[in-house]
Amino acid sequence: MGCNPRLTSGMIAFEDDYLLIIDKPAGMLVHPTVSESGSTLYDYVQEYYDYRHIAAGIHPVSRLDRNTSGLVLFAKEPVVQFWLSQRQPVKEYLAIATGLIPQLRGVIEAPIARKEDSIIERCVDYERGKYAKTAYSVLGYYGGSTLLRVRLFTGRTHQIRVHLAHIGHPLVNDNLYGTPGPQARHALHAYRLALLHPVGDTPLEITRALPQDLRKILY
Repeated sequence: MGCNPRLTSGMIAFEDDYLLIIDKPAGMLVHPTVSESGSTLYDYVQEYYDYRHIAAGIHPVSRLDRNTSGLVLFAKEPVVQFWLSQRQPVKEYLAIATGLIPQLRGVIEAPIARKEDSIIERCVDYERGKYAKTAYSVLGYYGGSTLLRVRLFTGRTHQIRVHLAHIGHPLVNDNLYGTPGPQARHALHAYRLALLHPVGDTPLEITRALPQDLRKILY
């Protein structure tokens, strides 16, 4: 059967014949790139399929930045991926923002575009940007930071990071949109996915708690 796969049972948040939901650690790319392959989440899933003799595809429904932890949803068949693209799952995050955000609830609607002098960085741009909507609620204040529950209504690259920086409260340890320099991974965790299962329309809700490295920021 080959070597044990690197995708451990603790990383598998949900699996059936149609879906696979993984709790991705921070620091891992979801998909291979020209410069990096062999250690991405896609590679882990492929090893797991091979080890378990699972004849299924690896079709992404959601993605996360390398340094964002949390739930990533894969469909095992292209038709399932298509069904889910037509009725987007609810995606919620736990975020630790710098400073104390006074408004307990808020909605940020600000268009996002690629920054003109960067291939990676995004920015709010009311002329070139695509519509983006983020809602947040304050869960608590810890020292000089704010713990937020964040919901995405659109899926722009770096959306939460850009929107929180736009209101003056970038994520803790976000060296791209906050204080520049070598820092720990930014404080963002995809903690909840809620959807109607594509077969049977039964409600499915998966959550994963804030990981230990981010809890240390709060306490």
